[in-house]
Amino acid sequence: MKRLALLLIISVLASCGGVKKTTNKVTTEDIATARLIENHYTNTFDFNTLVARTRVRYQDNKSRQTVTVSIRIEKDKKIWMSASILGITGAKALITPEKISFYEKINRRYFEGDFSFLSQYFGVQMDFEQLQRLLIGQTVYNLREGDYQVDQVEGLYKITPKKQLDILNLFFFMEPQDFLIKKQQVTQPQDNLSLDVNYTSHQLVKGKAFPKSIAIEVLENTDKTNIDIEYRSVEADVPVRFPFSIPSGYKKITLDEL
Repeated sequence: MKRLALLLIISVLASCGGVKKTTNKVTTEDIATARLIENHYTNTFDFNTLVARTRVRYQDNKSRQTVTVSIRIEKDKKIWMSASILGITGAKALITPEKISFYEKINRRYFEGDFSFLSQYFGVQMDFEQLQRLLIGQTVYNLREGDYQVDQVEGLYKITPKKQLDILNLFFFMEPQDFLIKKQQVTQPQDNLSLDVNYTSHQLVKGKAFPKSIAIEVLENTDKTNIDIEYRSVEADVPVRFPFSIPSGYKKITLDEL
């Protein structure tokens, strides 16, 4: 439960407010940045449905665990997850733009709530799209919206908003060969909080680059959490089902109990 909730928290951290358009005069640098962003989207993986099998390693200051997670996505509509250990299903989740539902078998508990409730709980805005983008290797924000600047850092393009958000600082790092996102970073300096999402390797799925391994690190003061996601198999645009029903007799819980 905590592992699944942490994936949701990650999308929360990456979705506070939005990057605003400014009214500054368009410059040559702006045109170059726009071309770079268009090159990125030209090479971006696209799909209608997705079926993937992953191995997820979780580690914090107190525990570590490795689970197999099956992921199914219908683009912009549903994300389904099933986590298992040694072939035994331990938890399932079904996430839509309107609702989040999941249950875990060990303690026979379940949760249901919408994104507005989670946003209220965590104090920042979040939505379905950010989580979907994170899982498939896209920036949590649409780079076509808002004003960005580009610098070259250690062989990568570093893309940042011209004006950072009031609470968070956003950084996107793109490799210059295929214009793939290699790293996303979110920092919240006043709370000593940072999130790093590194796409350490890619694979080809239907002729387009798709993440093969993702390394996620959340650092809050001295507390560090690492989540490594390895895509073992990926199929796109195949028939997909989303079997999900909360078993009878399970106890409904609130976010305070997660």
